[in-house]
Amino acid sequence: MSVIILFGAILAIVFTIAFVSSRRFGPLALSLAAGFLLSEWWASWLTGLLDGLKLAVSWLPNGVIAALILTLIPLFALLLGGPRYQRKHEKIISAVAIAFLTASLLVMPLGKYVSLDGQALGLYKIFASNWRYVATLGLVCGVIDLFMLHTGGHKPGKH
Repeated sequence: MSVIILFGAILAIVFTIAFVSSRRFGPLALSLAAGFLLSEWWASWLTGLLDGLKLAVSWLPNGVIAALILTLIPLFALLLGGPRYQRKHEKIISAVAIAFLTASLLVMPLGKYVSLDGQALGLYKIFASNWRYVATLGLVCGVIDLFMLHTGGHKPGKH
C-alpha cells in the first residue's frame, strides 16, 4: 500500500508544481513521453547501478526508484522553464492533464517492480488496462498544444 501512497504523493506534487509554474501542457507532455522512453530503455541498468551502490529504501524497490527518476527528470527539467499559460483556467486544466498523463505513464513501470493485493490490485488493473488510451490522448493533446504556441510576429524591417 505504500506504493499507492507514493503514487498519490507524486501526482499531487506534479499537479502543484505544474499549476504554480503555469507551464504549457504540450512541452510537459512530450517531456513525460521522453521520460517514459528513458525509463523503458534504462531502468534495469539504473536499478543494477543502485543495487551495486547499495542504495536502498526499505519500503521501495530500486526498480521503482530508477523508473521514477528516469520518467520524472525530463518533466521537472521543463517545469523550470518554457512557455506559460496566463489564465487561471488554463493553468488548472494543464496541471490536471499533466497529473493524469503522469499517472498513466507511471502505472506500467511501477507495476513491474511491486506486488499488490486487494483493493490496490483492483485499482492497478483498471489503470493498467487503460493507460495506453490516456497516454495517447494526452500526447496527442500535447502535440496540438505545441501547434497552438504563437511566437511574436516579425515586424517588417526597414529597407
